[in-house]
Amino acid sequence: MTRKGKIARLPHPIREQINLRLQNGEMAIHIAQWLNSLPEVTVMLAAEFDGQPINQINLCHWKLGGYRDWQAQQEALQAVHRFGADAAEISNATGDKLADQLAVCLMARIAVALQKPGPEGEDPVAQLQRLRLLFADFVALRKADHNAQWLRLEREKLDLRFKKGKAEEAARQREIENLKNSQNGGVPTEVLDWVKEEFKFL
Repeated sequence: MTRKGKIARLPHPIREQINLRLQNGEMAIHIAQWLNSLPEVTVMLAAEFDGQPINQINLCHWKLGGYRDWQAQQEALQAVHRFGADAAEISNATGDKLADQLAVCLMARIAVALQKPGPEGEDPVAQLQRLRLLFADFVALRKADHNAQWLRLEREKLDLRFKKGKAEEAARQREIENLKNSQNGGVPTEVLDWVKEEFKFL
């Protein structure tokens, strides 16, 4: 929502200071006096409001509108920060196995729900519908479990292929080195090169 009052027309940094002062409980008359002493506020008021100063009524309107929007935004930001911190803490505590633990909890809840009788007087159709919902949750849970297991297996296969490839490459390098040494009578290539250079001068 776009606001068009005097305070809404002020630069963002000044509005932030107003909001902080209101949050700290500063009186509107003091905030108005401070605002009217700022050169940039005076210029804006002269250009857009015939030079009429900001008064307590303007601040009251802002407190009921723009300030409340600011408060809601601050609460949302704090909630995001808390959620991020909680998520990191949960991830560290569970060792990245949160999904598995949640799956066990959900399965336990489904088991309890299946053991409980339906509401008294529940008709068979409603009971069947309730069981279908539980079954759908169970199927979705098992599907997620199977997908997670498949991903783990695929990752393990890739790791094994990589290790096997590294081992095969190392074995080939050893075979090449052994072949070179056998062709040279078991004498390292570096030594043969040195001997050849020496004999050039004899």
